Amino acid sequence: MEKHDGSGCGKECETLLKLAQAEELAAKKAGIYSRLLTDTALSEDMEALALRHEQRKETLEKLSGGSR
Repeated sequence: MEKHDGSGCGKECETLLKLAQAEELAAKKAGIYSRLLTDTALSEDMEALALRHEQRKETLEKLSGGSR
């Protein structure tokens, strides 16, 4: 997937890109927590959460025109 830096992008596009960046960070954090947690059920929930954040990030990037 090609990264879009937001240059030449309107306010709406910039907002979508900022949200995508936030989702990327949330996915990374949830992934880290899923590996650190000792409770298996909680670890699996955090891994699922990380995947949902990643999916939202990809959707936001598509909406902003970031993937071509």
